[in-house]
This record gives sequence, C-alpha cells and structure tokens, in this order.
Amino acid sequence: MKITDILKDVPSMWDEIKESKIVLYGMGDGAVKLLKILDKMGLKCSGIFASDDFVRHQSFMGFTVKRLSELEEEFEDFTVLTAFATRLTDVMENFKRISECHRLFVPDINVSGDYLEVFDREFLERFSDRIDRVYDALDSYGKAFFEALLSYKISGELSHLERIESLRLMEEEPFDYHGVQSFADFGAYTGDTVREALFLYPRLQRAVAFEPDPKSFKKLEENTANLGIEVMNVNALVWNEDTTLTLRSGGAMNTIIDKNVTNSDNLQKKKSVEVKAVTGNTSLPFVPDVIKMDVEGCESEAIEGCERIIREHSPVLRVSIYHNHRDVFSLYEKISAINSGYCYTLRQKCRYIPAWDVEIIALKNSDK
Repeated sequence: MKITDILKDVPSMWDEIKESKIVLYGMGDGAVKLLKILDKMGLKCSGIFASDDFVRHQSFMGFTVKRLSELEEEFEDFTVLTAFATRLTDVMENFKRISECHRLFVPDINVSGDYLEVFDREFLERFSDRIDRVYDALDSYGKAFFEALLSYKISGELSHLERIESLRLMEEEPFDYHGVQSFADFGAYTGDTVREALFLYPRLQRAVAFEPDPKSFKKLEENTANLGIEVMNVNALVWNEDTTLTLRSGGAMNTIIDKNVTNSDNLQKKKSVEVKAVTGNTSLPFVPDVIKMDVEGCESEAIEGCERIIREHSPVLRVSIYHNHRDVFSLYEKISAINSGYCYTLRQKCRYIPAWDVEIIALKNSDK
C-alpha cells in the first residue's frame, strides 16, 4: 500500500486553522517564520504569549508579548501554534497542558530553504510518487516511523509526536554497533555527538569531527581532548566544493548557512562569520565506518562532497532529514543515485518537539 494512500484521511493543520483565532506561543525565528506564513495565507495572528518567566510585556514583531492567562482573559477562545523547538520535558508537559484547554498545533516549519513552503495536502500530492518510493525502500520499522512522521508533518498534532516517541523507545540497533571502529561527525557542535559515538560504538578507535563555527569548535577541541581514542577536529563545514561560506548563529540550535535559506535577512541571527567549507572526499583522513551528517540544512551538499567515498566504500550514513520538508525524499534520492546497494531505515536520536533530530540511515545489507 502507498504511504500517500495511508495518509489520505489525515487532516492538514493549515486547513484546520483557517476559521480560528490564532495566537503564537514563543518568540524568535520560529515566530517570525510563522507570522510570514500566516500572512502569505491571508490569516491573522491575534496575539503572542510566552512562558510566564519570560514575559516582560516586551514588543515582538508588532505584538506585546503576554502571558497565556492574559490572552485567556482577552479572548473567549483561540487556537495555539507553537513557535519554538524543545527537548525539555517540563516544556513538553506544558504543551500538553495547554492542549487540554485550547486547540494546539505544533507546526513543522522549514529550518533551511524556503521557509514559507508548508507540508500540507497539496505538498503531499505534488510529491506523492517521490514520497512513496522512500516508503517502499524502508524496512518495517522505518515504514511505521515514516507514517507517524508524515502524519505529524501534515496535521501538527501532538498525538503523532507521541507515536514517534513510542517508536523511539521500542527501537533496536539499526546496524552492528560493535563493528564500528571509525566515525566521521559532520556538524560536531561542541563534541556531544562524538561522545555519544564513543558510548554507542564500544570498539570505536578513531573519529574525525567537522565544526565550522569558531566558538563551538573551540569547545569541541576541549571536550574531545581526553576521550581515550584518536580524535581529529577540523574547523570547517563539509560541502560540495572547497570554498568560503557565510554562517549566521544565534547560539545553540540556532545556526544557518545564508546560502541555503531563502530570505535569511528576516531572521533574528546575532552574528555573521565567514567559515571554511571542504569536501569529504578530500578532507577525510580515513574512510569511516559511519558518517553522521547534521549540518544545518547542508546535508545535500555534504552528500555530494562525499560522492566518491559513498560510491566506492559504502559507509553507514546517518543523515538528518528534518531541516527541510523535501529532505524526506530528496536525500534518499541523492544517496541511492550514488550507491544503489543501500537499504534504509529511520531513527530519531532523542525526543524532540517538533520532530527534529530525525535521521535516515543508509546501510549495506551486510551491516544490518
């Protein structure tokens, strides 16, 4: 059965909110993007609220930021759209509490690319053939995860995120972790995923970590200095050519490459910095058993920059597919065009609202 047939009865949140009084929960880039999407759709935002500890009745995008209780006094009822990402348990619980009093949606917004593009019924129908091909390529666990993921992306409903979490808790190792001796980390941040790899792969002997942001790179070097394995750190972004790119960062989980975001000047980034970009083919000091790619929406270019290694050596690939709606099919297409010998599954690295940290994992049959 086609995944698009399975999803035919899942309602689109963008249709559901058309007759609603809409308020946003949260500030920052997520709220900026949502306000622009609503404006494009001809929909009005009636207010913005934040968690009580963050409310100073400050001005944001022409709105006075209020407490939820203040909006409840002002309006008889409204629909809440969340405007930020979290993996904090207490914040997730607050989402659930709000949903018990008001209709609440968690919009899935592009982090990179054209952030005005939404994952709605029209999007699903336009790319149905490509989405169905991904579904066909996944193992049974991956198929169940893909159904829950796309149901969430269309509906914005917390219930589908809870399905994803249930699947995450019952997951098994997607490949032989004990066979991994070398690891490449594209988007290493401050070293947390190198440390995670050391925990996941008990026979790990060496790693190479790429991180373009200078401040994060300094912490990466500090945090990987005494891990008991060989770690080579590279202050660069993995790309499809050797060049220089502009990175804008507002802190943790808030970094973009200008080249890969439409209308990035509208977003609230704190700084711009020129960063070095390199290809994996020329910069990897060894052929890794596993390559993890979480590079702020640059996964497509990172795959292109590793084309020879992927084609000739078939390393396990863990590639993030949550930065852009089209990643759910385009990154599979890019990998399979380079190397037709992979099989595929999906995983989420940790619980997140919205559905961030989702990876497609490409495996040789012998790795399963």
